[in-house]
Amino acid sequence: MSSYISRLLRTPAASKRLISQLTERGGKNRFSLLLQRLGLGKWANGVSGVGPRAISTTPVCKAEMADDIELATGIAKREMLLREQGCSDPWSMVKGIRRGAGRENDPTPIPSAFDGRLVGCVCLGDRFVKWMWLEKGNPKRCECGHYFVLKKVPPV
Repeated sequence: MSSYISRLLRTPAASKRLISQLTERGGKNRFSLLLQRLGLGKWANGVSGVGPRAISTTPVCKAEMADDIELATGIAKREMLLREQGCSDPWSMVKGIRRGAGRENDPTPIPSAFDGRLVGCVCLGDRFVKWMWLEKGNPKRCECGHYFVLKKVPPV
């Protein structure tokens, strides 16, 4: 073992292989004590596999998960708040709008938060939906003769 120590003292920086050879033969505790006696205490604690290692831990915060409403933003958050208040269909998409009288002086009101909306009319005696762009202002007439008008509603 003395030949290993003499080689260790001659080299400017001891190699990990040399130190691992020393620790295999002499045991970890004996080697660290020997290095401390020779004034090489920094090698006794700083080399992996030799001496005690410090363990760093962080405390775990056992907080609850954030609520969905706290994480949501924009329109999704407004929808969640409306559902909490009891409005299960904030966009009025579950139930279609039924046609009213549809005359020129009494058109069917179509709610919209914008200045225009795409409207589909299921005309009597036809299998296909007739689509038209309804804009704010005067009532618009479908091909079947039914009138629609845009009604302003507050946005969601």
